[in-house]
Amino acid sequence: MTLLTSHNPIHPLPADTAAELMRIFVDQDTDALLVGACLALLAQRDPSAEELHAFASTLLAEAQPFDRGDLAVLDTCGTGGDGASTANLSTLSGLLLAHLGVPVAKHGNRASTSTCGSADLLEALGYDLSRAPSQLKRDLDDHHFAFLFAPAYHPLLGRLREIRRRLGIPTIFNLLGPLLNPARPAYQVLGVARDTLLEPMAGALAQGGLQRGFVIHGKSAQGDGMDEASIEGPTRVLELRDGKVLTMEVLVPRDLGIAAPPRDALRVEDRAEALAVARGCLHGSTSADFRPAVADAVALQAGLGLLLQRNAPLSELPVAMRECRDVLENGFDAPLPAQEIAA
Repeated sequence: MTLLTSHNPIHPLPADTAAELMRIFVDQDTDALLVGACLALLAQRDPSAEELHAFASTLLAEAQPFDRGDLAVLDTCGTGGDGASTANLSTLSGLLLAHLGVPVAKHGNRASTSTCGSADLLEALGYDLSRAPSQLKRDLDDHHFAFLFAPAYHPLLGRLREIRRRLGIPTIFNLLGPLLNPARPAYQVLGVARDTLLEPMAGALAQGGLQRGFVIHGKSAQGDGMDEASIEGPTRVLELRDGKVLTMEVLVPRDLGIAAPPRDALRVEDRAEALAVARGCLHGSTSADFRPAVADAVALQAGLGLLLQRNAPLSELPVAMRECRDVLENGFDAPLPAQEIAA
């Protein structure tokens, strides 16, 4: 393929080359072995912001549209790939934010690198993943929450699923998911599994027109990378606002009033445990499945989302976290269509 052989794959591709390459990837006539080889080449280094934006823009142009009206929606998500097998912190924080009145249009899929994906969890809670766009718009209006199931909006990516599975390594598509929300959110909390991805992902979001966002990377107590804000170790936060990437800041749990959690307090072994932990968050501290450490972690992710939606500085995070933590302590109703919530 001349698009890659004419460029050193270690160096960034020009935006127009990246866009053309993505069109070739999703073309049904492109040989699968060739696509796999190109994906393996691209996986040798982190992509640039320009590449990510070009790839994502090309796919969004072919995606099924979603009309969110005039709502300035927020998304909470991570790239996955950190191997931490934590509870569904991003999904739970999205539900909590919606309960607090923040319009959340979450874009996600079934588990790929995690124990339980956002779609898996919501489906287990009774959410119908096949809801039509008109129903989802009504969900946003009535419940402040809508889940946009990725395969329904990006049908061209279906042919790549088997190619990626056979390849057996993380590819550029592991990073593109958080950039492909067809609701075009105004606000986003995006976790990355490696700190080297902070600047490229923030740059891609900024080029994509995001109003304000936080790209985050946490460290576990053992120093392992996490695609979420950490209650165990420091979290690097890169803010972007109105097309500009701002200065990096570091959050430390003790400065936020977070006590050190027990070892593996956030970890879940399977989907059944992930669902139990989620229900524990919804039902509050009286539930046998309530985990204080998970509640702290969800409050941290949701607190960042509140700051974005309220246009508040990062210095107000402890106050926003306390508001979220109080709700979790008492429990709350999932902001999902009532007739679809499983007991």
